[in-house]
Amino acid sequence: MRVVVWTDDLSLYARLAPALWAAGVAVSWREGEGLTLADLAHLERGEVFFWPTPWGLRVYDPRRRAFLTRKDDPKTLAEGLRGRLGLRLTGREAEVLEALGRGVAPRPSALGRALGLAPWQARFALQGLARKFGLSLEALLCLARHQVQVAGLQDHLDPPPGREVEPGLHVPGEEEGEGEGALEAPPVGQALGVEAFQ
Repeated sequence: MRVVVWTDDLSLYARLAPALWAAGVAVSWREGEGLTLADLAHLERGEVFFWPTPWGLRVYDPRRRAFLTRKDDPKTLAEGLRGRLGLRLTGREAEVLEALGRGVAPRPSALGRALGLAPWQARFALQGLARKFGLSLEALLCLARHQVQVAGLQDHLDPPPGREVEPGLHVPGEEEGEGEGALEAPPVGQALGVEAFQ
C-alpha cells in the first residue's frame, strides 16, 4: 500500500509518516501515486482527510463516512486504511453533514425543516457531528461542502429538477388538465375526503 500526504505542516507529516512506515505502508510527501491523505488546507487534493487534535490525529474517509484512526492514535491509521475502522457517522449525522454541505444553515430549526426532523433531533445530530469531528464550525462546513462536491452532488446550487418520467408512463395526478395552476386548500373538514359534521 502506498500513501501520498498533502500538507504544508511538516509536524503533521512527522506524526503521520513514522506510524505508517512502522506498519509497512509506503509514504511520500506531495508526490507519487497512491491513496492521497490531505489536511484541511488541501481538501481538493485528498481522498482521505486528517487534522490535528490534542490527542493526536483524526483521519476521516468521506466515502465510508468513517474515521480511520481510533482514539486519534496515528498508529491505528494503517489498520483503518486496511478496513478496521474507528467511529462511523450515524445515518442521521450523515444526513445533517450532507445538508450542511448543500448550504443549509447550521441551526437546528433550519436543519429540522430541511430534513423533516424535530429541532431537538437536528440539534442532537449536529452535536454528534461536532463531537466526532472536533472541528470548528467553519472547518466542518468547509469539509461538508467539499464532501458534497466530491460525491458528485455539485447541482446543490441549482433548483431541484421536476419529475422525470419515461414517455408514456402514467404518473398519478398528471392526467390531462390536472396538476396545472396553484394548489388549492381543501375545504375545511374535508382534508382527508371525509365530510365534516356540521
